[in-house]
Parts: sequence; structure tokens; C-alpha cells
Amino acid sequence: MGNSCSSGQAHKEKDNMSQRSEESGSYHIRTSLPNDKQQMLLNHVSHSGVLLEPSTAGQAALQTSIATAPTETSPQATIDKKANLSKMLKNVATPSISDSMSLNSPPGVHSPKDFVSNIPKEIASLSEQLQNLIMGRVAQVKTATRTKKIVIYVSAADSQDCCVEKGSLHNTVYPELRAHCRSKGYELHIVDLHWKTLLEKQQDHEFPELCIGELNRQMEVAYIIPVLFLNNSLGTPLLPITIESADFKMAMESAANQSAQSLLSKWYQLDSASQPPCYRLQPISSHIPGFKETSPEERERGLEEWRSEIERMLDVLVNIFSQELRDTYLTTVVEQEVHNTVFMSQELAKRCIWLNRVYTPNEKTPENLSPGEAELHRRLNNLQRDLRNQLTEKHIVRIPVKFVDGGLNMQISEHVQYINQVIVHLRKHLMEMVNSIIEEYQTKTLLKPYYGIDASLFAELNQQTSFCQKAAQSSTNREKTINDIKNYVIGTTTSPLILYGPEGCGKTTLMARIAQCLPQWLPEAFVLLRFAGISAQSSTIEQLLNSITTQGSLLTYGHKSHCSHDVKTYEKVLLDILAVGGVQRPIIIILDGIDQIKSVHAKTIDWLPVNLPENIKLILSVTSLEQFNDSIMMNLGNESLIKMPSLDENEAKGILLSSVMQYNHSINSKIQDCVLKSVQECTLPLYSKVLAWQTSWWADKEHSIIPKGNVVDQLDLMLEELEAILGVAQVQHALAIMTCTKHGVTDSEMIDLLAFDELFQSSSTYVSWAPACLTWSRLNKHLAPFVQWMLNGGMLCVQWKDSMLRQAVVSRYQKYTVWANKMMYDYYTGRWYDDKPPNLMARLVSQDILLGKCYNRRKLDELPYHYFHLNDHNLEDLPYIHDLCWIYDKICGSNSFQLLEDIYMYKTIIKETDYIEILVNFLETHSNILNYDGRQFYGCFYSYIHEKVLKGEMSTNNMDKRILEAYKIAENPPVLSLVPIRYYSNVNSDDSSNSDNTKPIFKEINFNLIVRLPETENFIVSISTSKEDISVWNVRTCEKVRTLKGISFPTNLIPIDQYKCVVLCKRELRIYDLNLGKFLTKLKGVMNQKMPYFGLHDQSHLVALSRNRMYVNLMNLDSGDCVTTFKAGEDRFLNSLLVSGDGRILVCGDETQKPFPLLVWNLQSKKLLYDLRIPHHDFITSLSAITHEGHYVCCVCYEIDEPNPNFIVVYDLQSGTLFKKWKPSYNTVSLEISSPGSCVISGLEDARILVWDLITGNCRWCLIGHTAPVNLLRLDPTGSLCLSTDSEGRDRSIRIWDLNKGDLVAVYTPPSNISACEITRSGQHILLGLEGFPELVGLQLKGPNITNISSEELYGLIENTGKVFELKESDVC
Repeated sequence: MGNSCSSGQAHKEKDNMSQRSEESGSYHIRTSLPNDKQQMLLNHVSHSGVLLEPSTAGQAALQTSIATAPTETSPQATIDKKANLSKMLKNVATPSISDSMSLNSPPGVHSPKDFVSNIPKEIASLSEQLQNLIMGRVAQVKTATRTKKIVIYVSAADSQDCCVEKGSLHNTVYPELRAHCRSKGYELHIVDLHWKTLLEKQQDHEFPELCIGELNRQMEVAYIIPVLFLNNSLGTPLLPITIESADFKMAMESAANQSAQSLLSKWYQLDSASQPPCYRLQPISSHIPGFKETSPEERERGLEEWRSEIERMLDVLVNIFSQELRDTYLTTVVEQEVHNTVFMSQELAKRCIWLNRVYTPNEKTPENLSPGEAELHRRLNNLQRDLRNQLTEKHIVRIPVKFVDGGLNMQISEHVQYINQVIVHLRKHLMEMVNSIIEEYQTKTLLKPYYGIDASLFAELNQQTSFCQKAAQSSTNREKTINDIKNYVIGTTTSPLILYGPEGCGKTTLMARIAQCLPQWLPEAFVLLRFAGISAQSSTIEQLLNSITTQGSLLTYGHKSHCSHDVKTYEKVLLDILAVGGVQRPIIIILDGIDQIKSVHAKTIDWLPVNLPENIKLILSVTSLEQFNDSIMMNLGNESLIKMPSLDENEAKGILLSSVMQYNHSINSKIQDCVLKSVQECTLPLYSKVLAWQTSWWADKEHSIIPKGNVVDQLDLMLEELEAILGVAQVQHALAIMTCTKHGVTDSEMIDLLAFDELFQSSSTYVSWAPACLTWSRLNKHLAPFVQWMLNGGMLCVQWKDSMLRQAVVSRYQKYTVWANKMMYDYYTGRWYDDKPPNLMARLVSQDILLGKCYNRRKLDELPYHYFHLNDHNLEDLPYIHDLCWIYDKICGSNSFQLLEDIYMYKTIIKETDYIEILVNFLETHSNILNYDGRQFYGCFYSYIHEKVLKGEMSTNNMDKRILEAYKIAENPPVLSLVPIRYYSNVNSDDSSNSDNTKPIFKEINFNLIVRLPETENFIVSISTSKEDISVWNVRTCEKVRTLKGISFPTNLIPIDQYKCVVLCKRELRIYDLNLGKFLTKLKGVMNQKMPYFGLHDQSHLVALSRNRMYVNLMNLDSGDCVTTFKAGEDRFLNSLLVSGDGRILVCGDETQKPFPLLVWNLQSKKLLYDLRIPHHDFITSLSAITHEGHYVCCVCYEIDEPNPNFIVVYDLQSGTLFKKWKPSYNTVSLEISSPGSCVISGLEDARILVWDLITGNCRWCLIGHTAPVNLLRLDPTGSLCLSTDSEGRDRSIRIWDLNKGDLVAVYTPPSNISACEITRSGQHILLGLEGFPELVGLQLKGPNITNISSEELYGLIENTGKVFELKESDVC
């Protein structure tokens, strides 16, 4: 009641999910336990503050029951369901479509598991949540709301009393924490509105609404850390904004005298329009005219009079209200804030820090307290008691300090020491909170790469889906239009469908509603949904088509497309993908506002196909048909065009009134009569939304609402009134900054920018920039329905939601654009950071490109944009195009798409050169590789130019100066890079860089195995099973030095020395001399067909699993005879064989015994050493590794009767005891052990690589970068570097890791899947066998501190160099 906007119980029920109620109002009552009286006051608060959309606009009351998911999946059942939709729509309440189609009860709910039979295994392997997301099942997705944003929310009972402590938080602690967060890729924002500003002094409900509204706004997307400054005061008490009718009448009857009754009647009037009716506090200016005056003297007198009235009324209410009613109606701002954080969320209670100053000697409670003072004292004690019960002891910081009249004095050493203690405690606790939040986000976020699917796609789909869910809540009556679109979707038309209508007519909400209906119309269909302009990936036509093409390729083939980044290519590739995907199931593409996105390079409509593949539907919405060329219009026809119908007057009135009610919770007759007349002139839903929102600004104030009759003028009036509320100059500057940015502005950036503007500085507040905090929060409150969060590269920015309002702001504040661009440019170039003004130290941030290990993405994205707008006629030497270091940083820190946008932008005003043409073509053809990891830039660029030189397309003699300079830099890069040794051609494509690589074309595997040769660093040997040959390669030149052909089906090879090797041919083991190119001998017996395992004991012997797998044979390599056998026992079958590098220890798995044991033999003594087992567990012996000297063996293990992820065990083979045991949170899919590095390396199913320390048992490093499970690991000969890749090609890149430092050394993405790979000492060379490539691909590690030692070493006899030996099968017999 009184101050309540929503039920506390609603919050309590959602506490475990750590989410605020979707219907929570702008602030809540103090008490932590709701009662029935508080429950009834849901609609009594005047202004909800941060409501983004009128969620019930034009709708009847929402139903809480969930629609039952249909169980029929037959074609006839599907047709019946489609036919029933129109019947269902006819029964809904006007002017909405069915409530059963709301988010609370999605239509036709189907689980993705109903359709897993025809989807790629990569998609089927995803969680159901991610499957819903990528399949476009909007109604079933629970979108992730948490982002990489952390907010410190400061609550202060008495802002003047604790201003010194708060100042230390802002000026000392916050900058350090912010720098730490930025180095991790997180934004740290601080919200502190308590600075005793004029708004706070008013003692009305605008300030508490603002505080709680800002808190709720941040809670939607960020992790909140409440910091409470509460000492011996609750702060300024507030009057209840509403009083329930029965309670008010009781108060009037209980009033002691006529004066008290008159006072209550004066300030509280019956609001019969509220549901239920209540008595509402009247605007201050209605009885104190001086409160409205602009004169400081008059306003101060008005404030004094108002404070006197408050004291009188509070005395009356305290005397006549019971304790229960006092807890319900009487409150302060700090009580509201604590209630909405600590008492409403266990998560926030765990993070809250309470700073309590304790004066010595203790202040005594005064005697003879007035009733009002006694009430405040009672509530303070209750609040502190509840806080002690809710918070952990370590988060209650009580610091004693000597009491001095006048408060804290920084000239007193004891007080300085006290503030230093405050800083230490705040720094310690906040750093702990920040680090725990970062760890929680990394552990729990769903938006991570899985099975080759980039996290950026999941983030884009999450943002699109979230936007759709919100937009679908505001829908008007469009029954006929919905039925027309339904008929198109279930019909046989092969043309796109275009929905057109003016801005503000409701196209977006209708498209969102259609997306929710699609699972009911076509349950098996995939939906590719995009609302243009709501994210960076949907802001240009190239990025939008890339995003759709990637999603379509994943749903069709299970991997992303690798085509060139240009509209022409996307147009072709997308149609090919849809043609294949449409054979399996219907695919529906919905593109809203396609004509509203930026056209930086290509027109937005030219790519539109007029004929779609079968089973494919494409629905677009545009403002007009003028942009379509004649040929498109002729091919489309009228049946492919739907004009958005206008609302009739009654529908417009219904929307307007429901929106007003939603925003105000009450409609008085004056407002109702005023606004209803205006819809006769304009029935656009946007007009009703704007007009309804304006009423919320003045609902509790005496102000005339002026309807203008059209959207443009109404928006202009809204901006004019905003200027009247916040100040003309302040609005001009703040909105100019918002509008001039490329991707919006973050909260912390906006405070920084406004803090350096003198308009937002004050000498009356403890920190001079306090008005900047207040103004930005008030702006967000007053523009809530028209702005939105935009996630770009992990950073959450505020940008315009409605294009019409953005246009109105641009038009109105055009002359401030250059000023805003200059502010942004100075900010990102670090001008203020370099100057370091002392009064703004809290708002200074470094603008280095690299912040710790994270790039300053905001600078990389925004700086070229503002430079362009400030220097559009002086762009001869462009640092953001010509500087290769900037280009490298931009690609690494942002992506190639953003760099291309910069180049497209600059190309509009400068002459195109050969350099720019080459750079654009390179970026377009290599965009997927560079976006995967920009650290490949130098290697890729060198290979790209080198290829053109070798083909004769370019020459270093007449090459453009800038190209030649870039070419030379790339040849010897300034960062560690893997550079191809020479140009390689793909036999399956004339131009591999431009090939689509989307379709699953069969590519010949020419290399099945690559192995290092002992006693040399310069040569390796490869096996080609299909070609039946073995080749020796020079790793420095990547050329063959020997080739042995005619070897029957070779599948495995182990070198004996530099020249001799054992080769598995079919089921036989043969010895070959690679130097002389001849067969030497064949070992007796045959191998097991499925498990042909063998290993080298010494240069004269090997061990091999017998044909029946019951024992292991020790074979003589010279004679081919079996020397001895190792037998596990009768009827025991071995399933693995592992030999230590020195040939001393043999480990085999036994699949017969339960549980599976590991059997360990000493090959020298020929004795069984250990029979290792774990009760109720089995070993996965295919995932095992042994150290070179045989001291340790590691193996993956799993619990037989439990579905938990598998885990890793390490045995000490010197004692036969379990040495270490590690349980990662995901299954292990690959394993290696490094004796020199003293570590175990495990590749996990979630694409991470963990490095475990063999000595301490701790996880030494968590290596992140791959997007698919890493199932192949290779150690270099030193054991200090590890090569990792995914052999299934979901992530076809290789990465080289430094196991000692936990750093990525280099990364390379080949043009085709890897079939075999090897790494040489110190990672100097990498050899890759690629599908479809007839030659090995050699990579050389180049960069700083890399010494490439030339070698003239020859392999064996010089006369055999490059020789091909033709061997005959008859030689073996």
C-alpha cells in the first residue's frame, strides 16, 4: 500500500532465479514481508519509471494458464492446427489477438526434441535452451539477461553525513576496480544519486521513484553490488503517495482535532479512477505556488513551507496509524532501496556491503523524542536488525572514529586514518565481489561457443529473441493481416511477402507476434528472425545477411558458412543453403525494418530474391515500396504485398487508454478527455504510445497535456517538455551525445562525458559531477519506452529504439552534433586522462588500445567514426585505414566487419587506391577467418599477397607503395604469427579464398598421419592410405625428399630411428628403410582388425596386441619372430596398448573384468607390476597418456551408474597408487601428459583446455579460444608447447599454447579440414595435411624473439634426395 507498486511475494517467488518481477513498479515498501493490504496497492503508484512497453496495451487481462502443447505430429493434425488458428483469433477480445498467444502461454509449444531426427548432430548436441534459440522458437526461449556489466549501487541514508566516505569510494576505489574490470572485458558502473541535490531536497516521491527505477533498470541486465552507508539516521521521511480508502477514512475519524482532518483533506484527494480507488497525495505546487517558481529565493521559501507541512502530516499519521499501517505507509528512500536489494534477493544480500560508522564515545539516544522521531528510531533499529540477520558478518563493516562537532574533518589525523580504513575495506570486499561475479558469469553463461558455433551468434540470437518477446507483448488487433500472413506461410507461394506501412503503425509488434504464432502454424519449421538495427550484427545489410547465412548453414549442414563477405556472394550462398534446408523442413525468414538499416556499402533491397526455393518463406516489413526497383515489383505481384491496416478510432482509443493506465495506474477525467480527442486525428499506435507516456510525466502535477494530432509534432513537444523538466542546455548536450555515436553509449561512458561538461557540474555537491549522475538517470526514466540496450562485443550500450524519435532528436539538435563528435573523439583519444583534472579523477579512464589482456573495443569501434565526422574534408593520410598496427588491433579487438564499415564510410569521400581495393578484397574474402581470431591477420595477409605475386597478378617491382610496405611487414610480423611457407593450391577449387566451403563436398584425404622422425629436427614422415604411399618431408621447405609408393593400405607408422620405421599395412606390421626406399622385413602374425595396437620397446623390439586380444606379443624387429607374450589371464580381452617413450613400461586396458582394470607391465623384467582398478568405475582407455620415462599414466574414467561427467585420474607407476584425481565440469575428450612441463593437458567438451599441475594438483591454466571440443592434442619435443585442434572440423583452426605461461602463441585457420598435423621443436614449424590438398601445408612461426635457424642438413644419401621408389607387393612375400 502507499508506496507499493507490486507484491513483495512476487519478488520472493522469483528470488531463487535472482530476477526482478517483470511487473515490478518503480519502488516498494520497506517491510520485507508483504501483507494483503500491500498486495492491493499494485495500481496506486503514479509512475512506473522504467517500463519499456505497455505490456497490456489494447489487451484483456492476461491468462496465467499455459497452453497445452499439441501432441499430434501427423500432417493432418498439422493442417487441423493451422485451420484452428483463425477460429481462435475470432474469439479474442478486441483490440488484441489471443491472450493465449502471449509470452506467458506460448502457442503450440513443441520441444526441439520432437524434431531432432533431421537436424545436424552439432545442433542436436546443444542444450534444449540453445536449440530453441538457434531454431527460432521464440516463445520457448528463456533469454539470458545478464551481461558483462557490473553495477555498484550506492544507497545512503543521509547523503551529507556520509559524503566523505562516498567520495573515497568514487575517487579512490572505483577507478582501481574499473580498470580491473576493463582488463577482464567487463564494464563497471557506479550508480549514486544521493548527493543532496534539489530533487532530493523536495521530499516528494520523484526522487525515490528515480532511485528505484534506476536500480530496476540496472537489475535487468547487470550484476548488482549494493553498498549501503547507514549510520544513525534513516534520512528524510516521506509521506505516503497513496492511502487506501478504508485506511484514510479511519485516519480521518481518528484524527485528534479538526486541524488534523483539514490537513489530511488538504493534501489527500480521492482518486476514483484508480483500481481500487484510493486517496492520492496532491502535487506540492497545488497548495504551495512558490514551489513552481524559478527564482531560488521563492523556491527555497516554498521548500521550507513544504517541509513544515510534511512534519505536521507525519505527526498526525504517526499518532493515528497502528504499527502495521506505519510499516506499510511510512518510509524513507534508504528503506526502499534496502528492501529492493537485500530483502528481495538472496543473491544481492550475499553481495551487499554495509558500512557503519561508529562514533566514539557513542552517541546517546536523546530523551523526550517526538512521536515522529521515535517512529524513525524504531524503524532504524528494525532495519539494522534485519540487515544483521540477512548479511554475512564480513560484509558488515563497523569502523570506530572519534566524534567531532561538524562531522568528519580531513584535517584531523584520526579521521584521515578512518577514511583510509574505509578505503581498505571497500577495496577488499568489492574486489572479492567483482572477481566472484566474473567467475560466475564465465561459469554459468549459456552464450559460449559450442560445437563450432561462435558465441557471437548466440548473443545475437539472444538479443533478437529478447526484443521479439518484449515487442510481442504490445500488439493491436490485426486479425485479418495475421490470417493473410498465415495463409502465405502454409501456402505454396514461392515469392517473398512484403508488409509495408508508415513508421509507427505497428509493423514491428506484428512481426514479433507472427514469430510467436509460427510454431503453431508450422511446428517443424525453423525460423530465422531479425529486427534490423537493434544490434551491431543487424545494423548493415552485409552483417545481417552474414548472420542469417551462418544460422541457416548451421541448421542445414551443422557448420557455418565460410563465404566471402559481400552481398552478391551472400545472395547466392543463402539461396543454396535454403534450397537444401527446405528439403528437410520449412524455413521461414522474418526481417523487420529491412529498409531502416544503414547502407554503408550496398543497397538494402537489391539482394532480395523474387523466387524462393520450395518450402522457404521470406517475410519482410518496410515503410514504403519506393526503394524496390521495377523488375522486383513486376515479379512480386500484388498478392505478395500487404499494406498495414490503419486502426479505427475505437481501437486507437483502446490502445491509448490502456497505455495511459499502464504508465500511470490511474486515469483522471481531465487527462482522459484531453487525450481521447486527439486520436480522431491520428490513430498510429506510436502516437498513442508517445501521448500516453507524456501523461505519465505530469500525472501527479498540475500541467496541461497538449495533443498535437501527429507523431512528428508530438515527439517534438515531448522533447520540448523534456527540456523544461531537465534544462534546455542539458538535454541538448546529452541527447546530442546519444545520437552521434555509432553503437550507442554505455552508462559509465555517459557519466564520464557529462562529468567533463560544465553544464553538469556543481559546486554545491561533494563531487562536482554529481548532477551528471542525476541527469542521466532522469533522462533514462523519461525516455524509457524509446531507448533500448544494445549489446556490441560484450559491452551494453544505450541507443534509440524508435527511429522516428531518433530522427526528431537529430533534427532538433543538429547544431550540437559536431560538438558531440568532438567530445567523443577527445574522450577516446584520452585527452582528459592525460590532463588529469583533480576534481574529476573518479571519471578518468585510460584509453589505451590494450587494457590488460582485453582490447578497448569501444575505442576501436567509435574513434574512426567520430574522426570521420570531424575531418570529412582532410583525410589524405588515414590512420584508421593505412596504419597496419591499428588494422591488426581493430580486427583482434573488434572484427573485420567493423573495419570494413570504416573503409566503406571513408570511401564515400576519398579516391579509391590500389591499396584500399586490395585491403577491402582481402577483408571480404578472409572475414570468417579473421573474425574467428584476428591474430591470424599478418599470416593471412602475407599469404594473400604472396599468392598474387606467384600467380603474376602483382609484382613487387611496380606494387603500390602502401601494399609493398604492408607485404614486407607481414612477412616479418611484429607479433607471433604462423606464416605459410609457400603457396598451396586446393585441387577442389580454383580459388580457395573465395570458395563457399558451405556445402558438404567430398574432399579427398591425402594425408592420414604425420610423424616426427627421431634424431633430426628437419624431417617428418607422412602416410597416405588412399594413395598407398609414405613420404619424407623437409619441414623448412615443405618439399618431399623421399616417396615410397606401392605400400599396401598403410594406416599407422612408428619410427625406429631416423631412417627405419614400422608400418601397419592392413593387419600386418612391416619394416621399411625410408632412406633407401625399400622393404626390410615383415613381422609374423596378423593384428586384430579393430584394435591393431603396437608400440616400440627398443630399437630391436616392439610390443603388439595379439589377434585375439588376450595377450601382448614382444616381437623381434630383425627376425620378425615373437620373443615372448604377456598374458592377462584366461578369457580376458585387452582393449588398449600404451608404451612409455623409453619403451620400459607397458599399460593395457582389460575390458573383461568389472570394473575395467589398467594392467601395468615392466617390459624389461617382463613382469606384471600392477592391476589398477576403481570400484564402480570404468576407464576410457582411448583417452590415456603416459610420461616418457613411464613414471605416470593418466586416464579418463567414469562412474558406471551415474550420469556425471567423466574425470581424470593419474597413477604413480613407481608405487602403483592413485596420485591425482580431477573432476572438470564437462566431459574430457582428449588427453596428454608432459613430463618436462610436469602437467596434464585435457580437452573438454565445452571447447576449453585445462592444464593440470602434476605437483600441486591445481588447475594451472584454463585455455580458451576454440569453439568446438578439442579432441586432438600434440606436444612439441620439449613438452612446453601444445598444439590443439578439433579433428572433426567443427573448429578447423589449430592453436599453439605455451604450457609454462598459459598463453596462446599463435593460431591459424586453414582453408580446409585438417586430416593430420604435427609440431616441431619449440613450435618452429607446423605441418598440416588438409582435405583436398595434394601437398602438405607447412607453417613457420615468425615474430619477435623467434630465431629461424637455417639448416643445410640432408636426409640420408644425397643421391636419393627427391627420389620416388616404386615398391611391389611381391617384395613383401
